[in-house]
Amino acid sequence: MSRKSLLPRSLAKNGFKGIKVITFIGVASLMLTQVIVASELKTVTKVPTTYNVSELSYLVDRQVPTGYVKANYEAIYSPNTQSKTPSSKDLSLEEAAEIAAQEIFKFHGEKLDNQTLQMTYHQFPQASRPFSMWQASVAITPSYLLSVDIDGSTGELSWIRTTGGPTIDNEFDIDAPSTRKLSKERLDTGAKQFAEQFTLDESYAKVQDFITKTGYIAEPIKSITYQWISADAFAVISHTFEVTTASNKIHLFSLSEDLTQLKDYHLLGTYGN
Repeated sequence: MSRKSLLPRSLAKNGFKGIKVITFIGVASLMLTQVIVASELKTVTKVPTTYNVSELSYLVDRQVPTGYVKANYEAIYSPNTQSKTPSSKDLSLEEAAEIAAQEIFKFHGEKLDNQTLQMTYHQFPQASRPFSMWQASVAITPSYLLSVDIDGSTGELSWIRTTGGPTIDNEFDIDAPSTRKLSKERLDTGAKQFAEQFTLDESYAKVQDFITKTGYIAEPIKSITYQWISADAFAVISHTFEVTTASNKIHLFSLSEDLTQLKDYHLLGTYGN
């Protein structure tokens, strides 16, 4: 596939010149608060270390990620969970936690040994298409947080998010005025550096190469469009691209400033549905 075939040039230029800047502040503090509260309540349900990961193979044609080994983690219900009794048609706490652990390993390489997965179960019976969802959150360190959303019944991944990162000082104060100032400065600098470092065709080719090599999407890529630059609660910058595949599925990939590391992934849905 040629670079030009990824996106009509006029649309790409318009999207790039009108670059969107979005700042996310406060998400990390909420996740950390949940971890602390859950620990204090001692509502811990340990996932068996002998759990057979192959038993999940019937879910959305799951394949255990290459190199994955079941980790010795714990799963707890978040105080914010809607229910501790999932529907009989939905995944159990143990199944949802294991799927989340596999997705975290696949997308970020984290093995979760001696970590705690905080699980939240939600049902949405009033939606136009009733559905349920499991969300798993884990604090690798106080400044490196991961969250995974999966379909409550099939286990299909819908969203995996990163806040902060492994190299950030654990004493980083996300609520300090200096952090907001730092985020603004990094957003301004990041937008300028991106425009200087990449043409649109170069950025799309780099994103396509990254996705192909990592195997995050198996089917052919139909188009890629630049969406926005953003900063999280720890002032970590990322660039977000919309990726449409041959089956018209729409994915959002948020990558590091040099487009070599994944920050967030979100499956938006299928175009036309």
